[in-house]
Amino acid sequence: MEEKKRRGVKHNIPLDIVEEIMLKLPVKSLVRFKAVSREWRGAMESKCFEEKHMRYKKSLQGGQASYVEIPLEKKGQINLQNLLLTSNGILQYASLYPPIMHLPPYYGFKISASCDGLFCLYNIYTRVFHLVNPATTSHRILPDLISEVVVSGHVRHSLVAGIGRENSVSPRYKLVCYFNDDNKKDNESTRCKVFALDSNTWRYVDGPPVGRVHYDHPMMHLDGVIYSFSYYLENNHFEQDHKVLAFDLHTETFQTFPITPAIEFTYINCICMCVLNHRICIFKRHVCYQSDLFYKLWGLDINKRTWDIMYSINVSCIPSKVRGWTIAPIATINNYVIFSNSYCFIWGHSGSKNKDDFIINRTSSPSPYFMSYVETLVSAYQ
Repeated sequence: MEEKKRRGVKHNIPLDIVEEIMLKLPVKSLVRFKAVSREWRGAMESKCFEEKHMRYKKSLQGGQASYVEIPLEKKGQINLQNLLLTSNGILQYASLYPPIMHLPPYYGFKISASCDGLFCLYNIYTRVFHLVNPATTSHRILPDLISEVVVSGHVRHSLVAGIGRENSVSPRYKLVCYFNDDNKKDNESTRCKVFALDSNTWRYVDGPPVGRVHYDHPMMHLDGVIYSFSYYLENNHFEQDHKVLAFDLHTETFQTFPITPAIEFTYINCICMCVLNHRICIFKRHVCYQSDLFYKLWGLDINKRTWDIMYSINVSCIPSKVRGWTIAPIATINNYVIFSNSYCFIWGHSGSKNKDDFIINRTSSPSPYFMSYVETLVSAYQ
C-alpha cells in the first residue's frame, strides 16, 4: 500500500531548475516541450528565457561554428541544412530544417546575413520579403516595400536588404533596405527604408550620404549597426572614394569609414565584407595565386577608424585542389580561420607552413550559400 502511494506521488521540479535544463537544449526539442504544460510553454515563450537561451548558444561559438546550407532547390521552396564544425575539424550534419514553402521561383532571390536566428529572403524583381527563423519554422511575409517602379517596361532591381538588432536598453529588430526608385545611375538615387518588426510598416529614412550602395554584396550586422559598401561613381563608369557605410539601427543615422588602400583594388566588387572575431573584416574576393603571396584579412577598428591585418595566410600553402575557387572566411576556431566555397570548408592559420597544415571538409553537395547561423527562439513576429 505504501509503495503504491509513493508511485502516485508527483515530484514537481521547480520551474527555475527546469529552465536551466532547457537552456542547453536545441530549439527543435524546446518547441516540442512547449506541449508539456501551460507553465512550461509560458516560460519558454518569455523574452527573458529567449534572451538567456540565445546568450548560451552564442557562448558556444568559440569552440564550434554553426552554419546553414542553402542549396538551389525546386521552385516554391528552399530546403535548409544545419551544419556544425567542431574544434577537432569534423563536419557534422546536425539537422534538416522543414522546407521554407510558398516561395516564388528562385530566380531573382537574395538572402540576407542572419541576425539572432532570423534572416530575410527577398526577390529583387517582385520586392517581396520573407522573414524566416528556420529552427522554429517562424515565417512572415512583410508588407510591400514600395509599389513597383517600371521604367521602359522593366522593373528596377537595384536593391539590397539586411536585418539587425538595436544596441539599446529595449532593443528592437529592424530590416534595412537600400534601393533605387528611378532609372538614374547617379550618386543621389539611393533611397533607404526601415522596417521595425514591431510596427509592421516601412518608412523612409533621410540619407544615405551622397554615393552609391554596392547592391551585389549582403549587408553585415554587428552591435546594432548595419554595414555595407558604398562608392562614388564618376561619369557613370569610374568608381572613386570607396567606403564602408554604417547605419545605426537605434539612432537611424549614417557614418562612413574609409577603406584601407593597402588592400589594393579597383572596383568595389573585387572585395568582400564579413564579421569575424566580433569585428568587421574585408578581404579580396579572388586570390591570384601567381602574384599574391598572402591571403590577408583586414579588421576595422571602429574607435580609431583604421584597419589592421587580422590574419595573413601563405597562399602557396593553400592546397592545389581548392585553388581557382573564390574562398571566403566564415569563422575562427582554436586559431584556425575557416574558409568556404561551394564545395568544401578549408581550415588554415597564419602559422601554416605547408599544405598538410590545412584541413578540408567536403560538403555532401554543391551549395551556393553557406551562412553563419545560430539557432534561437526569436520569432519573425515581434
